[in-house]
Amino acid sequence: MLPNSRAKNCPERRWCEVMNFRNRYLVIAIRILLGLIMLASGISGLLMGNSTQGVPVKMVAFTQVFWASGIFQMVKVTEIVAGFMLLVGIFPALATLFLAPDVVGIVIVNARLMPSFLWLGAVVFVLTAYLGYAYWDRYKSIFSRK
Repeated sequence: MLPNSRAKNCPERRWCEVMNFRNRYLVIAIRILLGLIMLASGISGLLMGNSTQGVPVKMVAFTQVFWASGIFQMVKVTEIVAGFMLLVGIFPALATLFLAPDVVGIVIVNARLMPSFLWLGAVVFVLTAYLGYAYWDRYKSIFSRK
């Protein structure tokens, strides 16, 4: 049963009950999937170190500069911590906020340097955007003037 506020905004009540995009189980599944992706990406990135083995040619210089400056480690630690938070369910809205700039960076790097992997960046972006939508009630106060 939908609360009255949602029922008023939905012309066909049956469709709204079936297509609840803030369904608890869907949010949990996407949260765990994104958490696994980010945790795996962070761990593999830190274990890889400054190695260029398996890195596409266009990414070698980029990766080495980011590693030497310490930015790469900071991004990977953020992915590990936020991925763990999403996986376990500790402050998932905060973890999604931590990942938002990282995900934008992933999409930009994939678009510029590895267009063949842009689909992966798009998947991560969609998962993060969905969680942003699901947790929007918790973010409203950040974007409102009082």
